[in-house]
Amino acid sequence: MVQNVGPADRYIRFLVGISFLLNIIILEPGFFGGLILFILGAGLLVSVYTGNCWVYTLLKVDTCAEACDADAGSAPSQGHGH
Repeated sequence: MVQNVGPADRYIRFLVGISFLLNIIILEPGFFGGLILFILGAGLLVSVYTGNCWVYTLLKVDTCAEACDADAGSAPSQGHGH
């Protein structure tokens, strides 16, 4: 699976996903409100875990292009042993 969610985007998605899940406890929105908050929060946390967002795929958005390519292509540095 191709990653299209960058590190900053993952961090923000994590915080928002946790806040949706915490709002189920804090606000006590009822069954349908709790279900909607759970789906949104769990969906965001799944995208954080996988690094892939299906909405970004549909819109052809990639926030991971520079950061993920740099991580994947970086070789161990060979410095001088001082």
